Amino acid sequence: MEKQCKRCSHVMHLYLRKLVYMNHTQIEHVPMYRCCYCEHHELVEQVKEDLKQCLQCLQVAGERRAISFAEHSEFTRMMLKGCKVETSLDVDEWLDLYLLVQSLGDTLWQHQIIEALRRTQQ
Repeated sequence: MEKQCKRCSHVMHLYLRKLVYMNHTQIEHVPMYRCCYCEHHELVEQVKEDLKQCLQCLQVAGERRAISFAEHSEFTRMMLKGCKVETSLDVDEWLDLYLLVQSLGDTLWQHQIIEALRRTQQ
């Protein structure tokens, strides 16, 4: 998935990043865009509310630990599933992933999902 960088207008690529919250909690698998040209990072819009809720829960817990953001975000769960071996997804999961990708407007990824769905039907 890609989008245009607001700072330098180059292409930003989607990846899953580890964040450290208040020097004591590692949050794995946070979807971010990164510009390879200017190194600008941007949180994926669809997960902002989930991240806010996750951080609020962490403030209450206050303990030192590592968590996966996929436990708090359906979008991230689907991204992780999509990153794993394609054959592990059933048709319903592919369709869920397609709807998420469609909300981002990534037509290339939509075409890849359609191809994967065709392969599962053969």
